[in-house]
Amino acid sequence: MKIKNEDVSERLEVLLEIVGKEKFLEIARMYGGSNIYIPTYTSAIKNARNREIIKKYNGFNVNNLAREYNMSVTHIKRILKEDITTAKLIRQS
Repeated sequence: MKIKNEDVSERLEVLLEIVGKEKFLEIARMYGGSNIYIPTYTSAIKNARNREIIKKYNGFNVNNLAREYNMSVTHIKRILKEDITTAKLIRQS
């Protein structure tokens, strides 16, 4: 079935262009008629970002990580404390 951009509302046309017609129809088949929540970009990448911060942490680079991720030192430390392995290193510093 051939779907055209003008077959959908303006709001959905953007989604159609982003995911392509085939994936758009797959989404419509699975979720059609229901309301789905799409998180903000920041929320969507939060866990991956935090894993990356934890992986890059070497015990001494909290200030560098804060600059790199445009976050406060306090926020970086909070992320690190949530991880058991890095929490031990934070307490020692």
